Amino acid sequence: MAVTIIFGILAVVCAAYFFVIISYAGLSSSFSAVWLAAAVVFALIAVAAFIVRRRHISVPAGLKAAFWALLAAAFIFFAVVEGFIVSGMNYKTESGLDYVIVLGARVRGTTITRSLAKRLEKALWYLEENPGTVAVVSGGQGNGEDISEARAMRDYLVAKGISEDRIIMEDKSTNTGENIDFSMRLIKENAETDTPRIGIITNNFHVYRAVKICEGKGYDVNGIAAPSDEILFLNSLVREFFAVVKYKLSGAI
Repeated sequence: MAVTIIFGILAVVCAAYFFVIISYAGLSSSFSAVWLAAAVVFALIAVAAFIVRRRHISVPAGLKAAFWALLAAAFIFFAVVEGFIVSGMNYKTESGLDYVIVLGARVRGTTITRSLAKRLEKALWYLEENPGTVAVVSGGQGNGEDISEARAMRDYLVAKGISEDRIIMEDKSTNTGENIDFSMRLIKENAETDTPRIGIITNNFHVYRAVKICEGKGYDVNGIAAPSDEILFLNSLVREFFAVVKYKLSGAI
């Protein structure tokens, strides 16, 4: 009965969150379909457990033990990785950095999305608090974007009163690795010192991976966490789990 109840509840929760996501952000929201798929899988497990119990089907003790052991191992692995991700949210923000790289996020047409707006609000705050800091806005132009992410970010900061002289555009990158490499190249071309102090601004769930990518490339950076969309935060955390695992397996972090 415990298996039926546990997985039945998980199925309902995942299905409910899927509908919350699509109601809030639309069907095109990244990773949303995974919640629906998880709901289906959990529901099938719950139904199977119910049938086994109802029909008094004998399940070998070894199989039961293997099931729970696998489940426990998966949960522990997930919790450990998420622990690393959460740790990145609490990195101390250093003041007086020479440059901050603002990582791009999706732009719809020319409209800044919620995720990118959070990063830009943090960047604006930092630039106002540290008038000697230069921002490198990083992000190319992808499908559904009428302008590059870098251009959208620059326009936002300029409209908020930041001088164009304090903004460098990197508008060729297509992923986080390229964001970092291309931005570092521009910093090297513009820096007055061989060892500029550099920060990287992104949403809190993404800070750990961004900093680890930098470290893997030999760059010393300060991670600066911007808030995330409250409703999509859980979705982002779970998606980031798979991203961290993928990058770790590929040797990128």
